Amino acid sequence: MSNSSWEIIDYERPWTMNSERQWHYHKRARMVKDVRERFHWLALEQKIPKLERITVDATPLLKSKNAVPDVGACYPSVKAAIDGLVDARIIPDDDYKCVVRIAFHAPEFIDKDGLKIVIEEI
Repeated sequence: MSNSSWEIIDYERPWTMNSERQWHYHKRARMVKDVRERFHWLALEQKIPKLERITVDATPLLKSKNAVPDVGACYPSVKAAIDGLVDARIIPDDDYKCVVRIAFHAPEFIDKDGLKIVIEEI
């Protein structure tokens, strides 16, 4: 039996842990809210069914090779994206029972900035 997977791409550059450390908490809250909402709606648009257990593969998409972040630096954006899946009721929670692995991949260079996550049902 093969597992089902879905790719969600948001064409907003993911922020990094380094930049988040410098923000006022109001800015951070606004950024988290925006990403959560975008991934919520993107997941619903794809008609992803309710899932009990998933893995997540995250890849930043960059249009420039200037200021390339470390592989795991986009964690705050990915966490907000997963929270959006919970908000959309794709997964019941983002705890260890539902999200069993998050993998970070080196950036892909394309014509737009963004964040790609691949959700796989397990």
